[in-house]
Amino acid sequence: MLTADKVLVTIGTPCSMSAVGGTESYLARVGGKPEFIAYAAFDAGLIDIENPASASPTFRWNQGEDAGQPATLQQIEQLCGERLRANLGIRYIEELTALGSAAVTDIAASLPHDIGSGGLRRQAGLGYREVRDSALKDMYGLFDDDPRLGPSLQSQLFLYAGLGALAALPAPLAELLPDPYDFRIAAATAFQGLDSLAQLRAARVLDVQTDKLRDKFAARLANSLSSHGPALIATMLAPSYPLSKSLKNPALLDSLRGPEGFTRVPQTPLNAVGACASSSIALADIAPQLLLDYPGFHRPRLALWTAADAATRPDWQILDAFGSGALMTHGKLDALNQTRAAAERRGVADCLAPFDVDANGTVVGEGGSGVLITTLDFALRNFLDITSIIVGWGQSGEAGGKAHFAGVGFGGENAILHAFEIAWRAHGYGVADFQYLVAHATGTRTNSKTDLTTAANARLTAAARQGIQGALPPMKVGTPKAVGDGHTMGETGLKSAAQAIQYLLGEQAVGVPTLRHLDPDLSDVAQSFTLQAAPLAGDRDGGALCATQGFGGYNGAIALRGANADAFRRYSPDRNVLAAYLERWPELRAERVLRERAARLQRGSALELAARHRWKGME
Repeated sequence: MLTADKVLVTIGTPCSMSAVGGTESYLARVGGKPEFIAYAAFDAGLIDIENPASASPTFRWNQGEDAGQPATLQQIEQLCGERLRANLGIRYIEELTALGSAAVTDIAASLPHDIGSGGLRRQAGLGYREVRDSALKDMYGLFDDDPRLGPSLQSQLFLYAGLGALAALPAPLAELLPDPYDFRIAAATAFQGLDSLAQLRAARVLDVQTDKLRDKFAARLANSLSSHGPALIATMLAPSYPLSKSLKNPALLDSLRGPEGFTRVPQTPLNAVGACASSSIALADIAPQLLLDYPGFHRPRLALWTAADAATRPDWQILDAFGSGALMTHGKLDALNQTRAAAERRGVADCLAPFDVDANGTVVGEGGSGVLITTLDFALRNFLDITSIIVGWGQSGEAGGKAHFAGVGFGGENAILHAFEIAWRAHGYGVADFQYLVAHATGTRTNSKTDLTTAANARLTAAARQGIQGALPPMKVGTPKAVGDGHTMGETGLKSAAQAIQYLLGEQAVGVPTLRHLDPDLSDVAQSFTLQAAPLAGDRDGGALCATQGFGGYNGAIALRGANADAFRRYSPDRNVLAAYLERWPELRAERVLRERAARLQRGSALELAARHRWKGME
């Protein structure tokens, strides 16, 4: 059996932003909680939340004549409810609807409210003036308010989600890891920051002699790269000096020398691009680096796993790449509803219907997520709240279905089988120890069948390798896409892991909320799974599997188990360390929940978290 320093765990819960809104908005929507409308209003910038960590938070208007006055859930619902719901989740996009047949579709799951047009910077506290007035003032130039020079929307998603994940830590990152070189970011995206391309101009559009913006080449170039967001997180956390100061005073750089001679900076971000499986592949790439020893190799001790995609910008052009056949469209929805009674008709919000006979297309979404990963030994010794144990991972290139070139053939079994194999051989967990499948579930009937068939085939093969005879118990299935996030592409695997962690914390986890009538084409394969619309009860001693299929044959899988005392003892941690941890664990969890909630419902928290957790220079 593995030792505690060879076991990976997640710390805290993922910080996310998607079409539904922030993490709190999403979880409230999954659970059908009345507070959902208040969280949506917070995302939209209409209210502030006082004492967000309290069991009874206070809501106050922050706009108009009532600014500063208390706001009740009833008032928010009455004054803003309809408008808020119309501007989040899967919805019609008025700009596209106006184009009629000239647009491939007018249905998308882009970021809600004004999050994509300034709202995210407001919520994160990453405006030019805010950065210039902060402890990170030396890098204010990277946060110009001019969209041609400031961080792209995709970079903003990386910053919000990645820095937001640091709220899980009970102590500053620089105290936990005195040497920044012990830290690494594993980042993923399916697309480059497409929104930033709209800010680039063709040659001869302006006179280069008078165009001062073009002289700021570093910011313009960086903001156009898909790698900019992860690098910007590392830059904000690293000890740093303005280039002008360090050139004039080289002695400043000497302060960055560590005791072993290495410069005190984080390791370079690992950037993975693998279509819809991007974030799953990023995890599969960073996991061995956190665990394996090799002479001279400096393995990270703590990693930030993050992913983001802002695919619908600029001008919704990526929709044309999918085409109307793969996407859910107004026309398909009208055709579905044409002969149905009012009670049976689908609205646009529930038109993404995986595993259902109505699964007629996917909906492109946008989002970002981030969560921390380290070893069990490091987490126990530093009293970090462990929320799940990563017991397996895998990736593979698809071999079948290449006429589609769209990740809907077969061959993805290898990714899942590899995750099961690690879980079995390294951790002693058999295939039946995983009860919850967070499926890829794009919303097409073809994918619905390959999704379940791939998982079923991998389970059968794993069972045979493990000497298990007889039928396996059905796996429960869930998918965040059907809640309103749509298909967030490269971020989707990490968002799936977020739901798996909720399940393993014993909380309500998403089922398949848009499921009404099971697709008969699923035939016998559906018998291996439990598919239901209602949320699922979590299991703190359970197991979860996340599986993703990506365009072009990219596949990834992650297997997780619940974190509890018995699970920890399997890895023979130091008895005194474990005893001290278990004694404090309830307190650690309660404090972590409050910290995360406070950060996610407080404006400016991303900048505050960066200032708290960065490694300092000679300030």
